[in-house]
Amino acid sequence: MILDGLSLKFVRWASKRISVVGSGPSGFYTAYRLLNKSPDPIHVTLWEKLPVPYGLSRYGVAPDHPEVKNCEDTFAECAETFNQGKDGRKFSFIGGVTIGSDEIPLQQLLKQEDAVILAYGCQSSRALGIPGEDASGVFSSRDFVNWYNGHPGFANDKRFTEFDWSQVHRVGIIGHGNVALDITRVLMTNRVDEIWQPTDISRVAIDKLKQAPIQEVKMIARRDFIHSKFTNRELRELWEMERFGVRGKIDQKYFHPTLFNDDQLKDRPFKRRVEMCQEYSTPFDKRTKKNYKKHGPPPEERSHWVLDYLKTPLQTQTNDQGRVQSLQLCENELTPDNRVKQLPNSELNYNVDLLITSLGYKGQPMSEFKPLAVKWLGDRIANDRGRVLTTENEPIERLYAAGWIRRGSQGVIATTMEDSFQVADQVLHDLQNQQNLERIPPVDLSNIRHTTWQDWEKINQSELNKGKQMGRVRSKYLTEPEIYNYLSMNH
Repeated sequence: MILDGLSLKFVRWASKRISVVGSGPSGFYTAYRLLNKSPDPIHVTLWEKLPVPYGLSRYGVAPDHPEVKNCEDTFAECAETFNQGKDGRKFSFIGGVTIGSDEIPLQQLLKQEDAVILAYGCQSSRALGIPGEDASGVFSSRDFVNWYNGHPGFANDKRFTEFDWSQVHRVGIIGHGNVALDITRVLMTNRVDEIWQPTDISRVAIDKLKQAPIQEVKMIARRDFIHSKFTNRELRELWEMERFGVRGKIDQKYFHPTLFNDDQLKDRPFKRRVEMCQEYSTPFDKRTKKNYKKHGPPPEERSHWVLDYLKTPLQTQTNDQGRVQSLQLCENELTPDNRVKQLPNSELNYNVDLLITSLGYKGQPMSEFKPLAVKWLGDRIANDRGRVLTTENEPIERLYAAGWIRRGSQGVIATTMEDSFQVADQVLHDLQNQQNLERIPPVDLSNIRHTTWQDWEKINQSELNKGKQMGRVRSKYLTEPEIYNYLSMNH
């Protein structure tokens, strides 16, 4: 049943109204669940501070991993199904508007909705907290990934575009998660067009990165091999770069099959990881399994990456221009109770021309959390099954949280989906059991610049068309003015 204009106005007022703040995977999966599972008429509005949707899926996933973005197909289908209203259920997308700003305060949204779900993710980075971390050539993984993925807030950031990439020979990356491995893959294959030409990586970024004659990327971890956070799939992709002359190295004191006991090797993913590293560390003609020879004999080494362990960064040193030139570290050991202990008199220095910190993402509180007495846990919102809690551990009426801002930056997109579904189910349960709340009329958007789902469909098609002409999957608009100029000419 497609609703006519009069019926749709009635649905918007008589139905339950829910706002979801953030249109990344957690926000969109929450909206998807609400629209598909609500037993009653419902109007879900998805708010996004950027003019375009998808958040971390669009700007945080490696460009050569398009299959990870398949969730966007689900989101688009959901939006198209409910955008015009279906069986009393309605979806709206409002982009380019920041909730919690002077434009639309969070408290105003709470007064006009039956429920507000915060799903805006983690918008800052964890820091090392060492001297010299603010030097030129020291970047957080979040900023670096946003830059090469064409995020409007970073695509033309002068920290990257005016950086002299031609001087980058040695790179240090602090961290051993999947993001660290993604960045290593981008850096070490920066001149391999067959990988990046078909993708939607920012042309501004890849053209700059091609200038870098990178010889080594060293990924540095505080703990040992068994505590590495990356997945086997990401690690295999690194090893397979040998077909481009990029080799991998691990010092035998950190990796050797005899270092691991039978209990550890009972874990099948870990056992496969050990086998993978052992096989790829062996000369090609001496490897025992075909799976590690599928690309044929590799060419001569032109560069390499290193998995380095049991080190703690202490400080960076800079040259006369304030650019990072080395990293001072100390060696660690693990105590019997699995704590990291820094060893005395073990300092050493690595020469680096670029340093990237990949320590995970961190949530940020909204300015209105203090007057609302929202309890903040340092990097996420205190909650009970999604219900946002006050500093007195009491639930705040109508206010919920989902995704990373609820539980911290952990897990893959599938984990985020499960979390979002759980919160959406909790919201629907609460709506069934609460009395009708007094609501004020929805905010008037007529004088607030914003984008709609129809606008996104135009932008999306334009990016796809531009990409096709260039032999790429997509060519993103890199700035908000570009997006709005396109829309003004195609309204």
